[in-house]
Amino acid sequence: MAEQYIPYTSTQRSTSGLRAYLTTPRWTAPASSTRVAQPSAYKRIFGLPKPQIEKPSFSQLLQSIKNMDSLVVLPEWHNYMSNERALELTRVLRDYGGYNGLDWNLTSGFANPRLDSLIRYRFPDYPRNFSKDDALSFKGVLIPGTNIGLDVPHFNATLSRYLDNDVYRRNIPAEWASWAGDMFTFADSLDYMWRKGIEIDSLNRLAKSNLGFSTNWKGNPFGQEDLYADIDARNISVLINNGLSFYDAMDNYYNNGLYSRFGHFVNSYGGWKNFKNRVNSYTFFPKTPFVNPIFVEAAKQAFINKIREGCLNEMDCYIP
Repeated sequence: MAEQYIPYTSTQRSTSGLRAYLTTPRWTAPASSTRVAQPSAYKRIFGLPKPQIEKPSFSQLLQSIKNMDSLVVLPEWHNYMSNERALELTRVLRDYGGYNGLDWNLTSGFANPRLDSLIRYRFPDYPRNFSKDDALSFKGVLIPGTNIGLDVPHFNATLSRYLDNDVYRRNIPAEWASWAGDMFTFADSLDYMWRKGIEIDSLNRLAKSNLGFSTNWKGNPFGQEDLYADIDARNISVLINNGLSFYDAMDNYYNNGLYSRFGHFVNSYGGWKNFKNRVNSYTFFPKTPFVNPIFVEAAKQAFINKIREGCLNEMDCYIP
């Protein structure tokens, strides 16, 4: 004989008290029911904490890139050069991360709608995984061997610009989407702090003690995660342009330790002198056109100093 159905809203209590009530079997309503299920009695009474959400790992990030790179968007997809495939992919991931719209389409090109549709069909969780707002996204995933998070959406947007070599966008400096853009935004924040009462004599000290560090100072527009995303995006772009696939470049750089971070970055500009000249050559950024040159200079020197500190800890970075 079938057991009697007991509605999930039942408030029956046995004569044995609370213990019997908590252990009395209860059934939920059929799936077709429009009633909203109530939390369990134990959770209602004792207020159990919500389960912890486990963030994705760096290996999962790499596997996702490998999965997407294996897709065949068009018959000729496998004949694309490694940098062409990586550019197509990073444009889509750039959009997933919130770096989309006209500004970014003009900066590094339009995302491939075929590739976007295929990713959404084959891997429906990936748009959320590569976003910047979802609790289960890759944003802030720890870089292997460190306790430093990687701003994956920012990294993908920056990488897409470094990989793009369209003739109509060559006049847009790639660094505007990378460290130069962050450097000018940081200078604008120094201006903001000065207007709040910071002494000019303390300006350089303020800049050096905040650029590249994880602080909450005005959101720190050039904090540690931004710094590493900018440096690593340029380094990875060099490896991809030299023939490595997106996945292999990431794997060799992060997991196999074949390349130093700061040395590889400086050498990509042809050495320390050329790197410093490149930084000092920037005098304008469209989003902060009126920032005081005093603060731009402080931001430049703080950035150069941060790279110099990183280089001094590496064997293959020569600083004359």
